[in-house]
Amino acid sequence: MKELTMTKKDRMAPGHVYIPELGSGIEWKPDRVSLWELNKETETVAHQTASAFEYFHKLEFARSFPAVTHWWFRSAWTQKVRVSGAQGTMDADTAWGYMQFIDQSVPAQIWTASVVDGDMAEIGVPYPPNEIQSVNLPLRLALARLVAGVLADEVARDQWLVVTSLVQRDELEATFPLSQSGGWRLENVYGSLRRELCLVQGIRNGK
Repeated sequence: MKELTMTKKDRMAPGHVYIPELGSGIEWKPDRVSLWELNKETETVAHQTASAFEYFHKLEFARSFPAVTHWWFRSAWTQKVRVSGAQGTMDADTAWGYMQFIDQSVPAQIWTASVVDGDMAEIGVPYPPNEIQSVNLPLRLALARLVAGVLADEVARDQWLVVTSLVQRDELEATFPLSQSGGWRLENVYGSLRRELCLVQGIRNGK
């Protein structure tokens, strides 16, 4: 797992669609986009995209706001997590184990790994307490990577590790690829993660 390192020169910002109730996000308009933070419109720039879908699908926000070094999506959750090895099987194709967040006082929850499409593993992970945010795909991905790593004996079992949902600017395209790759995928995510980022925010192609 790559550790999160930040300096005074780094800047975090929300990469999700603007939500007035939260006072944060990126507001797309036909001729410009605005970055909202803490109920303030902090930056406004022009863009050349034809729709909100095109803008977010192409990750244009990274180019619109180059000073932002780390992006968060509904949450910048960064905390400790530990994952057990497989504890058993729910059926012939689904293994399960435990995942615990923050410290030993928080009840552990169940992760699952099911074999689908021949040899592709579909990994289901729980959300940390008070962090049920479907838009926070980077958090689900980070947790699923832990499970995949444990199953492949590449991540230590039952050890506390720091996990973050922040995405560094230069890792956006790798975090949200245009096609599925590797030997596993997130549970109930069947298209590209770039497309999923749009869909979970209610953005459809052509809009």
